[in-house]
Amino acid sequence: MKHDGQIFTLENEELLVAVNRHGAELARIYDKLAGRELLWNADPAVWNRHAPILFPFVGKCYDGKYRHQEKDYPMGAHGFARDMEFEPLLCDMDECWYRLKDTPETFYKYPFHFELEVGHRLEGRTIQVMWKVNNTGSEDLLFMAGGHPAFRVPEGRTIYDYTFEFNKTGTKAGTCQDGLHYQAPNADGFEQEELGGTLALTDGRVPLTKGFFDRALTYIFDQAAVGSVSLLLDGKPYVTVRCDDFPYLGVWSVEATHPFVCLEPWYGRCDAEGYTGELKDREGVVTLPAWESWEKSYSITIGE
Repeated sequence: MKHDGQIFTLENEELLVAVNRHGAELARIYDKLAGRELLWNADPAVWNRHAPILFPFVGKCYDGKYRHQEKDYPMGAHGFARDMEFEPLLCDMDECWYRLKDTPETFYKYPFHFELEVGHRLEGRTIQVMWKVNNTGSEDLLFMAGGHPAFRVPEGRTIYDYTFEFNKTGTKAGTCQDGLHYQAPNADGFEQEELGGTLALTDGRVPLTKGFFDRALTYIFDQAAVGSVSLLLDGKPYVTVRCDDFPYLGVWSVEATHPFVCLEPWYGRCDAEGYTGELKDREGVVTLPAWESWEKSYSITIGE
């Protein structure tokens, strides 16, 4: 374990993992055995993130605002937690935790009292990503939460060398092997029903071929149908995200410019095109009663 005030580093014989205090963001996964980096390097010329946490919103709010108790509030895409400084709670050899509390600034645009705790634990070749949301207010807390890890293409490869494999492991193992239903956003980032469909699979697999993201700018697999997803290289797992019981999984890249693929477990999703209703009625919103807590986690496994 190393700590320089901004970055916590967790390390074992196989992996080195770095977590940034800014946004409590997983910033590095280095495979010591293979000698390669797994996460995107946040090159600002392409995309300036590694694996941001999405809170208290996933995706965009229609017209840049949402409605709560008949009042409109401004909100950018994916909320604000990813751009805030978290306070360290725990730093151990194989685990670190950060916490974010509401402030007058957040309350202005998000009128809820909360604590968001984000943890990372290194277990062999697996990183556990853990979230705990505490409602510190006297009313229901309405929120969404999501992961957004971007897995870079190894040197000498392209994204077209990837094959997706769904539900090989986890609670959904062996299900949906012929196809998966998905929702999709329009060019403005809002879900549009007619853009959804079914992604055909063969034994749970589909290659990432040219034009894959022409069908859907982001694949939003819904109905809690995905318990795990792997990126395969040469038929073997390069990285696997396990997200048992998450209601949504987003899969995103930009073929022409982005040499990485994001595998994103979500509780919540973007607004539907034209949605102006109350936040409590938005699809995917979590309602947490006063003084209660909510805990979820997903994992990232490197290799087989």
